[in-house]
Amino acid sequence: MSFLEKIRERGKGGPVVRAAILGTGPLAERLIAGYKQCEGVELMANQPIERADAVLGTPGLQSVEIVAPPAERVRIAAKCLSAGLFTSIDPMPDPQAIEYLRALAGKQHCSLRFRLYPLYYPPYREVKRLVDEDHLSRPVCLKLLVRRGKGTEMTEGLDPLQWILEHELGYLALSGWLMGDVRNVYARQAKRDGTGAPGSTVIMWKYADHHQFGYLQLDFCPGLHVRTFTDPVHRVLELTLLGGVIMVTRGEGQLLRMPAVIVRGRSTTTAFELVPDDWREVYTSLARETYEHLVKNRPIAGTAEVTDSSLRIALAAMKSREHGEEVLC
Repeated sequence: MSFLEKIRERGKGGPVVRAAILGTGPLAERLIAGYKQCEGVELMANQPIERADAVLGTPGLQSVEIVAPPAERVRIAAKCLSAGLFTSIDPMPDPQAIEYLRALAGKQHCSLRFRLYPLYYPPYREVKRLVDEDHLSRPVCLKLLVRRGKGTEMTEGLDPLQWILEHELGYLALSGWLMGDVRNVYARQAKRDGTGAPGSTVIMWKYADHHQFGYLQLDFCPGLHVRTFTDPVHRVLELTLLGGVIMVTRGEGQLLRMPAVIVRGRSTTTAFELVPDDWREVYTSLARETYEHLVKNRPIAGTAEVTDSSLRIALAAMKSREHGEEVLC
């Protein structure tokens, strides 16, 4: 940036990050809305992926959000990384593709982000802050509950573990993001009960550190009505620590009318009622992270390493179900 450009940017109130969104549909629209809410970001283009080459030639472009089907995602991301752009995409259940893009980003000296959406939801970020600041001592157990309500598309023969692999890598990523490396995984799946819905599925894991455990339970509840602006899913996160318990009562859907974050300390209970809990805040958080990473060099949450860790748990769960035993992650 030239001296005159720097003067102009100061007149505008600070540096401006120039971003583009490649793709169409509801997700692209949510990203557009999130970027428009973020100060310091200029959205320069919103085009279908077929116009990727034209968008990548935009002068001054620094960042690209890619909204593309899995078959196109890696190819478009590789183009953006090769152009030296900060590149943000949805995760894919392919460890080779993740490693390829990570290596390409390193070679081009630019950043790659996987949109692990729960890591950008304000209530979960509040949990992360409390853990990092050691408010309640050491965490010992993480419980993640997912209840997919009425309106969830359930195809015939739906495999819950495959569903987790394709749809819940972001939620599963909370396991390592909050508590560290996972070493062992065990999965159980109940049989269908005759209603047409898949049976309950549980993935349990042990952390590399001693006496730390976690599990994720997925249930499909076709009769459950969930208030939501996005997906009909009710989530509960419960983190047990040596000094208390932290609970998050929602995610995309808002089934219960209660504070989003509740903390039980040694002798007191605190409700965090002012933490933003609209799931659409996720997209503004993504835009804000783009700005802070490119302008202030702050780290990103959705790294390839965190994504790969989540994927390894999901793949280990499928292996555990196949062999009926605990497996290494």
